[in-house]
Amino acid sequence: MTIRTLISVVEQHIAGLPGLIAALVGRVTDGVAVARVAYTNDVQEEISLEQLGNYAADLIQANNRLCQSASPDQEADYLLAGTSGLRVVIKAFPKSPYFVLFLTRSHTDLKAISERVKAILIDGKPLLPPFQDTTTSTTQALVSYARRYAPDPNFVAMRLSLKTGLDRNRLEKGTLTRQELRILYKRQWPIFWAESVCLLPCRFE
Repeated sequence: MTIRTLISVVEQHIAGLPGLIAALVGRVTDGVAVARVAYTNDVQEEISLEQLGNYAADLIQANNRLCQSASPDQEADYLLAGTSGLRVVIKAFPKSPYFVLFLTRSHTDLKAISERVKAILIDGKPLLPPFQDTTTSTTQALVSYARRYAPDPNFVAMRLSLKTGLDRNRLEKGTLTRQELRILYKRQWPIFWAESVCLLPCRFE
């Protein structure tokens, strides 16, 4: 008997889709891909799936906060972006910290993409890995975000340590207390000019 996995579900539902470049299931909190499939051998067109997941998570967080500024009781769970040659479709799993992403050619039929994304959301949800949001994962997500967007990513940990008074090694490892995490969250954004974006969760009650 074949054991069904998250990757097998993704492979099943993307089969035969014209123009597909990559598909992945990732975590909203840090963009880590828990299942991914890539169909391209063109070096110029191959996009790092790790970076793709990271940026997708950032977009979902930003989109959610933007939409909630108008409708506080609603969560935004869908994003469509792209260029003249590429299309990115992102859809979050309902009531779950995971999302599905499709990267395709711009000519790929959007209805066909939506149908396959929906199928993955249904069949894949029972197979999602358990998730527990901890201070470690949240700290590492904040530092990772800073590295992606800071003008000097190689000195992020040092700048955060100097600004917050937190130990640099503990920042790198994510071993902060809840109180220290509040300090990091409040102090990080002015350093990187992101006060108004606030992409990562701030539920530190």
